[in-house]
Amino acid sequence: MIMRYTAGELAKKLGVSARTVRFYDEKKLLHPIEYSDSGYRLYDEESVVRLQKILMLKYMDFSLEQIADMMQTQSCDIQSSLKQQEEMLIDKREHITRLIDAIEKTKNSESEEFWQNLRNVIELTKDREEVITQYKSDDNLKKRIAIHDYSTADEEWFHWLFKRENITAGMKILDIGCGTGLLWKRVAHILPENLTIHLVDYSDGMLATTRETVAEILAEYPEKNLKFYIEKRDAADFSYPTAGFDLIMANHVLFYLKKENREQFYRTVRSLLKPTGRFTCTLIGRTHMKELHEMVIETYPGVKFPAMGFDLWFENATEELGEFFQIKNVEEQKNDLLVPDEELIYNYVSSFSDEYKQLLIRDREAFIQKICDRKNEEGFMYIHKSYGVVVCVA
Repeated sequence: MIMRYTAGELAKKLGVSARTVRFYDEKKLLHPIEYSDSGYRLYDEESVVRLQKILMLKYMDFSLEQIADMMQTQSCDIQSSLKQQEEMLIDKREHITRLIDAIEKTKNSESEEFWQNLRNVIELTKDREEVITQYKSDDNLKKRIAIHDYSTADEEWFHWLFKRENITAGMKILDIGCGTGLLWKRVAHILPENLTIHLVDYSDGMLATTRETVAEILAEYPEKNLKFYIEKRDAADFSYPTAGFDLIMANHVLFYLKKENREQFYRTVRSLLKPTGRFTCTLIGRTHMKELHEMVIETYPGVKFPAMGFDLWFENATEELGEFFQIKNVEEQKNDLLVPDEELIYNYVSSFSDEYKQLLIRDREAFIQKICDRKNEEGFMYIHKSYGVVVCVA
């Protein structure tokens, strides 16, 4: 005998209310197989299984639209949806953690200082989340890097930097904010032997690519006996379980941190270095990408882009770093861009934020034309670059 259930019976079987069953029916997620003579909705065993799936997906915080799609897709698509949902829930968890930190920092404030302190902490939290969103995957970083293929420098950036890191055989190295590990990929062929390299970033997307990069390096250069360790860490609240490093690097990281976070970061770095260890960092200058930023400000006045909030630059870094380290060397690379491809410039600006991405989708043709209008007679847009490296010892 084929079992039939009314909405009330189906609800009771799965421990929900009849109203819940009717709700999913109204949303076209759960359909009765037929109606009784009295007009009641009737469901069967397949309806039981379907409702179980709906309830499980809802428990996992999927939207009704997502659930509707997943109920019609193949298992491989469901796996992809679960992965996306996992990433979203991790983001939520980390957001909640940051909110808890904000409460901890303000709950003991004096009454006259409370609202100002709360505002400051929330602004810091929002700024931090904007940075995290920018580099959630490696897509934005790829857009940022691609434009630098048109550099006028005599030497490619990563090779130029590598020479100034003075890496020798057997060193123990910590790379904070490693991104996709592109530096190590570009210089893998000239790396000395027996290095132990710890790669750290906060972005899961970046670290996923880093793992692929490391696998390629190890497969291509087994004779170098390189050891890599990859770990997720936040530079804004940095700690690390092992010390005794010969070299700690933070390339294009410090200007994303607020001053109070940087000061704690420097103290932590000092504690992780050997007595003879070095700390190096790369920073951009105030005029970096000047022509491009001027075009963006002219086109979208009042819309923030990453460098607007920076308070640490190549020009003023030694003053701050000098309070924590001895400065051994400061060097800027002579470098500019001559870019013939307006699409690369468009993509670079769209990587600034989701807001810029949407604005440029809307204004694509007009923005492309602005780029073309700024090209010289040879068909290149000139963009000044300004960045370099600061080498410190503990």
